[in-house]
Amino acid sequence: MKNEALEQIRLQINQTDSQITRLFAQRMELVAQVAKIKQDAGLPVYDPAREAQVLDRVGQAAGPEKAAYLRQVYQSLMDASKDYEQVLLQTENEIPGEMSSPDQLPCRPKVACQGVAGAFSGEAARRMFPQGELVFVPSWEDAFEAVVQNQCDFAVLPVENSLAGSVGQVYDLLLQYRLVIGLACRLPVEQNLLALPNATLDDITEIYSHPQGLAQCKKFCAGLPLARTIPMENTAAAAKMVAALGDIHKAAIASSYCAGIYGLQVLAPSIQTAEHNTTRFVAVSRHNYRSDHANKISLAFSLPHRPGALNRLLSRFAALDLNLTKIESRPASGKDFEYDFYLDFAGNTASREIQFLIHSLSEQLPAFTFLGNYQEL
Repeated sequence: MKNEALEQIRLQINQTDSQITRLFAQRMELVAQVAKIKQDAGLPVYDPAREAQVLDRVGQAAGPEKAAYLRQVYQSLMDASKDYEQVLLQTENEIPGEMSSPDQLPCRPKVACQGVAGAFSGEAARRMFPQGELVFVPSWEDAFEAVVQNQCDFAVLPVENSLAGSVGQVYDLLLQYRLVIGLACRLPVEQNLLALPNATLDDITEIYSHPQGLAQCKKFCAGLPLARTIPMENTAAAAKMVAALGDIHKAAIASSYCAGIYGLQVLAPSIQTAEHNTTRFVAVSRHNYRSDHANKISLAFSLPHRPGALNRLLSRFAALDLNLTKIESRPASGKDFEYDFYLDFAGNTASREIQFLIHSLSEQLPAFTFLGNYQEL
């Protein structure tokens, strides 16, 4: 009997859904008429005052118990209506230029990498640009500047490590310089303890490396209680310094490649805390490079200070069945307790749906930056 009652209720729900679907189609036809009137009058698609009126009206009509749920439904309905209006009003020429006319990747680019020979950024650059010319610079900001000043075609920078997390400073620089991501790769990273050829573990009292390298090997370093860790600007620079100092009490955490370059021994191999240690690198440039093989899109934006703003934005990606691969928040520059967001998702801007979504977000969000559509190797 319970199953029969359940089936009867489900049948009624199906009938109700059919009515809702018919009314939805009718509403969207009216939205199309509104879009035409707005276009003729030069009015914007987004009218926040009108949205507030609608949400207030339906909330009061639903009653206190159901008001919140109906407002949630209507908010999604109005978001869909805005997107539909954008599709109706949009033409090919109105698609943002950075998505419509990409350049071709150069075969032999000049690539800026932070650090010195042996740095992981150099290895990532060689993977992305096998025939590229590497130029090593002292800092990540110097790498950005090398591109901005037209001294290099690309800068290769780490943005995330599977153990230590995101590299916040690089995300801040991405938004500061507004360069475009043209390529990315995931580089398996093996960290090693390097020291002079005649040194032993018992000799080591100081361990140098980049903060990310130290974080990735935190457990190993804790096992050497007499050794203190000292951060440096780069893992390879740490290895180079240890070799130059000639002190058996000093060691560096870096790649085994650095050992060969600087005449050091691998005192302890593969010392990262987890077996699988991967760093994601991006190559940024002044130009937009997108191939038919591009499979990742990166955006930066801020959100209005309204309840549910982030949820509403994410639901628009879910509605298009787009897979979000990362979302990162960073404190907004010069603002207390306000944040910028960085979002990666799988896709290619050759898709009209994605083009319309990006264009819509660029018009509706308080701040928006298209960071690139690129292939991740």
